[in-house]
Amino acid sequence: MYGFNEYIGNLAVILSIISFIPVISTVYKTKKTNNLPYETILLVIAAQTCWFIYGLNINALATEFSGIFYVLAYLFVLYIKINN
Repeated sequence: MYGFNEYIGNLAVILSIISFIPVISTVYKTKKTNNLPYETILLVIAAQTCWFIYGLNINALATEFSGIFYVLAYLFVLYIKINN
């Protein structure tokens, strides 16, 4: 059974993902990543990988899911940046 903390964590993940969808959509449509330096992209990927590992260690599904989503999203941005 989920407790209050799990519901808040899940809500935070959902809201975070919804807030990031326009960024991914814009990068996909325009193929422009000028405002995102390589260092920032790589730092976010490293940070989110750490959050994912942390989520695994404490068995926090919301943290795991959020980490995976953002790693994949920023890998997509990095892919677009490298190929344009």
